[in-house]
Amino acid sequence: MFRIHNHQRGLSLIELMIAMLLGLLIMTAIGSLFIASSRSHTELQKSASQIENGRYAIETITEDLKHAGFYGRLAILPAFTGTQDPCETSSTATLLAAIALPVQTYRAANFASRPSISTTSCGTLLSNANLAPGSDVIAIRRGDTHTMATTETAANGEVYIQANSILADIRFGNGNTIAANGGAANNAAAPTVLNKDLTPADVRKYDVHVYFVAPCSVGSGASGKCATGDDSIPTLKRLELKVDPSTNSRAMVIVPLVEGIEYLKAEWGIDDQPTTVNVSTRLTGDGIVDSYVAAPNDAQMSSAVAAKVFVLARNTESTNGHVDDKTYTLGTVAGTTTTATNDAFKRHAFANEVRFMNQGGRKEVPE
Repeated sequence: MFRIHNHQRGLSLIELMIAMLLGLLIMTAIGSLFIASSRSHTELQKSASQIENGRYAIETITEDLKHAGFYGRLAILPAFTGTQDPCETSSTATLLAAIALPVQTYRAANFASRPSISTTSCGTLLSNANLAPGSDVIAIRRGDTHTMATTETAANGEVYIQANSILADIRFGNGNTIAANGGAANNAAAPTVLNKDLTPADVRKYDVHVYFVAPCSVGSGASGKCATGDDSIPTLKRLELKVDPSTNSRAMVIVPLVEGIEYLKAEWGIDDQPTTVNVSTRLTGDGIVDSYVAAPNDAQMSSAVAAKVFVLARNTESTNGHVDDKTYTLGTVAGTTTTATNDAFKRHAFANEVRFMNQGGRKEVPE
């Protein structure tokens, strides 16, 4: 007699449906975890980029300010003669007179207005379309820290400064080496700035940097200015005195620096006490800040020895579900707080205090 054994082969429909449901739940959980992790990673990248941009922006400006007024061995600056044009490009005499004012500032009265700079040669480049409201404009003059060797070429049209301890001269390059130019930056005339041993004084590249905040990152207008239809990423930029590669002529050239910089503000440490000229330094003051001024005039800025710099950085991309309604303080005086407009951009404020090593050092009274 044979016995028939019934063995189940495969899964029943119910078991298969349960297995599929469990698998679907597991896949949904894994997918949700991946999406959440991806979003967190994206937001972390945005925040890291914002912090890096803010730090880089404020460090770039403060490092430049530290070197403001550095003209090689020049210990005594020319007398301050009044307001200077930060975007002068053609006159060596005017550029030379301007070294008496290593730092200039144009203050935005509030976060809705722009600095008044239209009366200078910068007005064309810093028109309303290319200058974001609320930020200050800061101009810095200095010599490059690199001393040019006699074998180096003074590039055509570039600006150079030659200085000893008491005299300075501004020259335009002519494409010859320093040695071929008689030790000067060009051979328009024999060098008049000599060392004590009658050798030509050091030659350096002369830099003028004008910092500002533009309403776009990449400008499609003339000379790189922002225009209708451009992106809306606020960007720290600066004008640089150099030969424009697009025209091969000397100009103030727009150079983008850091994206996501919404505001730039500064307050200036003025050293105007004592008011009598010191016999050792031949200057008034003693290298110590007597007061901080938010909107100094050029006469006060000729006595500036320090600054407090404030930057507000925002993400370049918005964050879904985020609402920024915080109030940010960008200074120590009235009118330096601004409230975000309930948008979806994350922000962070940065601040730094910097001493002008060259300006302050010239005023320090020897003990």
